[in-house]
Parts: sequence; structure tokens; C-alpha cells
Amino acid sequence: MGYLLCQSVDAEVHAIDDYNSSPCSAQTIRPSSQVTGNWQQTTAASYKGAYLTLSVNRNDITSAAAQSATVTMVPFVPESGFYKLYMSIPGCQNTNTCISRTSAKVTWLMNGKNSIVTTIKQHNLVDDEVEVLSGYVPASSQNFSSAIYVQLASDGTVDPQAATVEVVVDSFRLERITSYTNLNGVLQLHDDLTSDLQVNRPLYEPLSAGLPTGSQVYSATHGVSNDTNPEDTLFLGGQFFDSDQGYYSIAQYRDDKVTALSSAGLWGDVRAMAFVGASLYVGGSFNGTADFATALGNVGEYNTTDQKWYPMAGGVGGVVSTAVPYAPFGPRAVAFMGDFKSIYAGEADDLLELGVEGLAMWDALAGGWTNTPFLQGQPSMLYSDTWKDGQDSVAFAAGEFTAAAALEANGAVLLTPSQNIQAIDMMGYDLQPDTQGRFMVNAGLWYAKSNGSTPALVVGGRFSTLDGGANVARLQDGKWQQLGDIGGEVLTLNNAANLLFVGGVANVSAGFTGLTVLDMDKGREYNTQRLQGPDGDSTDVRVNRVAIRADTSMVVVGGNFTAAGGMLECPYICTLDINEGQ
Repeated sequence: MGYLLCQSVDAEVHAIDDYNSSPCSAQTIRPSSQVTGNWQQTTAASYKGAYLTLSVNRNDITSAAAQSATVTMVPFVPESGFYKLYMSIPGCQNTNTCISRTSAKVTWLMNGKNSIVTTIKQHNLVDDEVEVLSGYVPASSQNFSSAIYVQLASDGTVDPQAATVEVVVDSFRLERITSYTNLNGVLQLHDDLTSDLQVNRPLYEPLSAGLPTGSQVYSATHGVSNDTNPEDTLFLGGQFFDSDQGYYSIAQYRDDKVTALSSAGLWGDVRAMAFVGASLYVGGSFNGTADFATALGNVGEYNTTDQKWYPMAGGVGGVVSTAVPYAPFGPRAVAFMGDFKSIYAGEADDLLELGVEGLAMWDALAGGWTNTPFLQGQPSMLYSDTWKDGQDSVAFAAGEFTAAAALEANGAVLLTPSQNIQAIDMMGYDLQPDTQGRFMVNAGLWYAKSNGSTPALVVGGRFSTLDGGANVARLQDGKWQQLGDIGGEVLTLNNAANLLFVGGVANVSAGFTGLTVLDMDKGREYNTQRLQGPDGDSTDVRVNRVAIRADTSMVVVGGNFTAAGGMLECPYICTLDINEGQ
């Protein structure tokens, strides 16, 4: 077995091209440099290596020959992002030419449309590295690479006693920096997947007008703000307020501005939001509107047509964490989940308390609570969607419950459009606790390749199967069957073509490093680069989410890690090319 060791360092490029090399032998693009004009290689005994020097008569500084002499350097930038550019300047005492030193003109072509020009003084007596510029730089590719141009500055400071002037070029270094520090809970992602993707700007950026410092956003959704303005509006909910702008816990973002909803928002925290028709349904921990005009019980309806808040009967008796349009009940229902054991139905002056287990359904058309599918225990996840064309809409629920209606249904049930609950496994072939007695289903999906094959239900979490599997399983002919022995708790699942991505909490001693890719056709693992934590191993790796970029071979992985493959620094989020396996 062969091993490939790559060192992850800052991008660096040298003026002398012979010094340029790739940090990884498998890297197809290497840093490079080219020289035009009368640049000469200089070697000083007291310096670490050779560099280039341009010397001209002081009377010829503005001549065409002097101004056209250029060193062009193209670094290899492994990852798109924001960088600081540093220039290494040999000290003039190395060659006793301090009287001749002047300034260099540095031009940085950062991306396809933007370049920055600055003048760097080179009168330093000893070797120095100075920060030149900073900005967004796309990853190097066959189509585009950032470039740095160094020339003699025409307006640099020249010593009156100098007969000749000189500038020097050794190397440049790019240091990755934090992209934005003013997100305040919101990251705006662009989806214009054009040919110049990430060349002219990043895919992500703050809102043009953001939330106040310290804001925490727990939920975001979009829809129309009212019938007179059909443009999409982004609604933000969480823990924040701006008394000057008049909004609390919930606000709308449109036309590059954050503005208040009526009644100044809500008094408390907003944890979940969902649109059904023209109404925005909100859940969280709040007792009414921020102006105290309308009492609410942890849930509320905001009608975007008349711009008013409406109570949902007496609300629910605890914190709401999830709100989703509920497909099995048609386009009129919204489901709420959270830490509550009761809901309050009826009129405000005659409320009736009803016991529930953390799941409640609201009939938007009738304006009241409706019958909830019975689950013995409390669900921890609810997902509702149409999973296959031509099929009725279904919902998938998972959590710590052991029965659905009168049927045993450990960990997962199927909810149908007719408001019935179906067991999805045969008696005696259900999911089991793991060897330590733990049982939890955290994720599920309908796995089907793009060729229209019959979908199969796959779930992940913390459990075992009767045939020896652990933490991930597929339902086949009413029986849960192993898909592998995943040694750690599974938190997320996704699939692209024949590949199933399994992410979760790393357990290195059991062979699980946080992310496993299964080839469902071949029934074995698909080889990918491992994720590493801050200590260089996979001990503390945690993968919370795996997302597929539509119509591409790119998979986005998010969680707690700092690098991939031992060479690529990608703190908390990495992109995997499934065609390349890296």
C-alpha cells in the first residue's frame, strides 16, 4: 500500500522560478514566475537564498525599458477565500546598496475583474516581510489563477546621492484570513452557478444591511411579504433586537434592508418558521408580540396579506423547536415539534388543555388544532415532502417512540395522506438498541438512484440490526438490514447517484472517522480523504450535515473539523468532489 503525504502551508511563490514547487506531488497546478526586462539574479552570503534585482540609472526611471521590466508571479491558491498578501524583501545591508534602494510597484490581479495596485518602499536595512494587500482570491484552476506583478515605481523616493536605483523581488506569501466578521447570525449564499463561479466574488457574504452585533438566528425562510409586492422576502427569526429600527426576535429582509414586522415582532425567542399559503407560522419561546398588543403561547400566525399577528388558540405549553408544512394533510396543515406536553384548543376565554407528546398539528383552513398521528413517545425529527413523482406526499418521523397506533414501530413510522400511521417494518425485524442499550434515530432518507429505481428507506442514528449492522440500516422487504458497521452515532444522511454519505460523531477506535461513503451498487465503502480535527487526527471530528450541489459532482460537508486529507485546511466546511474522491 502506498501513502501520499502532502503538507498544508500558506500559498507561496518565488520570483526565481526554479524555487517554485508544489507542496503536493499530486497537485496539477504549480506556482510559477516569468521575467521581462533586465532583472538580475542576486546572491548575498548573509541572505537565505537568491533573489532578483532590477538596477537602472536614476535618470532612466521613467523610461519605457525601466517601466516595462516586470516580474510576473502566479501562486497556487488551493481554496477560494480571503487572503493577506505578504512580500519578502531582502535587507539592503546584504549587498551594501541601501543608497540605491527605492520603491516597487505591486499589482495584484486577485480575480477576473478586480486588481489592486500599491507602492512598497524597500529601504529596509535588514530582511523583512511586509503586508502588501488583502482581498478575495478564487482557487487556482486551469481557467484562472491570481497573479502578482512587480515593477519599478516611477514615483518612488530616491536618495539624492544615488547614481542608480534598484528594486528587489524575492517571494510572496498568501495567508488565509477570516472571510467576514460582521455576519451576526446570517450568511447569504448565492446560487448563480455560472462559468465564473467564485472567480469574481465569493458565493457567500453578509447581508447588505445586517442584524445588530451579537444576534443569534435560529430560523430563516422566504415568501412574499404582502399581495401588493410579490417579491420574495427573507424572514429571520432568533434572539436579537434593534430598538432603533423597531424589531424584536423576528424581522424581514428585502431591498437590502432589515425592517420590522407589525407590532415590532415578538417578545421572546423565535426558533422555527414555516409558510403555509400566505401565512407565516412561527414557533419558539415567546408570550406575545413585542408591543404587548397580542398574547401568544409559543406559536403564532403572521398573515402577510394584512400584516397582522393572530393567536393559534391558546398555543402550546412549552418551547417549539421545529415547524414544517405537513404534506400528508395537504396544503393546509403545519406541524410543530418541541419540548411541550400540552396544547390549548378552543376560544381564548374557554381554553381546553390537551395532552400531546411534543408533536402538534394546526389546520390552517379551519384555524384550529387537528388530530395528531399517535406516537407512543416523543419524536425528535419530522420531515415532510413528496419523495417520488407520482406518489402521494408522505412524512417521515423519527425519535424515542416505540409504537404507532397499535403497531410496534421502533424508531420510524410512515405517515400517510389519509392521516393514518403505518408500521414500515415487520414484527420481529425492527431496529434494536446498540450494545450499550442506547437507541436513537437521527436521520432518514429515501434512497433511489437517478434511473428511477424503487426507493428504499435508509435511517441512521444509534442502534443495531438483527443481522449485525450498527447505526445505519436499509429497509428491505419489511426487514431492517445492515448497510455496514458504522462505529459512531450517525447524524446525517444524503445520497448522490449510487453513493450514500453517512456522517456523524467520529469513533476512531471503532473505525469511524466521522464520514463514510458507501457504494450502494458494490456494497462496500468508497474511498475518500479523511477529515481531521485540530490535533491532526479524527478523534474530535463531527459531521453534522452533508449536502449535494445540484447538477454537479460536489458534496458539501459541514461539522466540527479543520482539515481534509492531511493537506487541505477547511475549518468546519469542506467540499468533496465525488469524481475525484477528494
